Amino acid sequence: MALEYTDNMPHDDDDASDASSDVTELDANDFPVHFSERDGRLFHSHGSLPYPLPVDSPEQARLNNLHRILRDTVELHYLGPVAEVLGDVDGRQKRVLDLCTGTGSWPMDMARIFPRVKIYGLDIVPIATRRPERHVQFEIHDVTRRFRWSDGAMDFVHARNIDLAITDYPRLLQEAARVLRPGGLFFSGEIGRYIDFAHGFSVDLAHQAPRAQRFLQVVNQSLQLRHLVPIADKVPTFIQLSHQFTVPTIQTFHIPIGGWHPNTVMKRIGRNYLIALKEFAESLKPMLRETGMTQHDIDSHVTGFIQDIEHVRGLVGVYHTAWARKL
Repeated sequence: MALEYTDNMPHDDDDASDASSDVTELDANDFPVHFSERDGRLFHSHGSLPYPLPVDSPEQARLNNLHRILRDTVELHYLGPVAEVLGDVDGRQKRVLDLCTGTGSWPMDMARIFPRVKIYGLDIVPIATRRPERHVQFEIHDVTRRFRWSDGAMDFVHARNIDLAITDYPRLLQEAARVLRPGGLFFSGEIGRYIDFAHGFSVDLAHQAPRAQRFLQVVNQSLQLRHLVPIADKVPTFIQLSHQFTVPTIQTFHIPIGGWHPNTVMKRIGRNYLIALKEFAESLKPMLRETGMTQHDIDSHVTGFIQDIEHVRGLVGVYHTAWARKL
């Protein structure tokens, strides 16, 4: 089931919504209007929004794979005092808001851990499961716009891998702060748009993996044309400058690329992340075509990137996380 924002609809059953903007259930015939087809891939149909990737089945599989990778890397579905924030201690309905929810894997997993918490997932397209847990609700919404909930309605706002949808992160933080209650929790998790070497391996990326480095440079240049600048390591500063939160707690995690890691679990994570990165490169091809690149150049960049990440040992992605409490 997916819901869409409308005007003058009844409130949620928990009465946490503003009167001016609520939701109504999508009919099956409404789903196609949210998608458009280009280059044999399905994309969102909201032309003014910057999100560059497809939203079709291959991309959904990549998102589900990435969800498992991050869960296994962190070894939990969350970081920070989530259990404390969502604890059933005062009889009040606790609420979680997941931004850019994608396929909805994170809300569904969290719903099994916190069965008394109401969890909302927002995305611009209805690609989440149509059979959510009873206390999970997926809604279609552009997260760059005002959320429909009243001030202080949420206990936890979760923002993971949203950097390809957001051109003004400080503004998003202000809206997240608005809907959080005092003491509520904000979490950010972003994979940097770069690769690095793990400790003990070469530090000369330009020499050891030049094609991978060059591909990511080209991708970042193309994304900046959409005003999508890299923010993974800047979020803690944004949080502090907002003056809405406590000093953020920062953690970074290395995600191995490929099966080089000696640890069995990390080796499996690395193999899965290699698959995810190859799929990511393929999904970026339509965006690169829109910048005017020739198909030959695009194929050359993608092939070089894949060959480097397949054969160069010690490469990692970097997952940047930060959490803070609402003042």
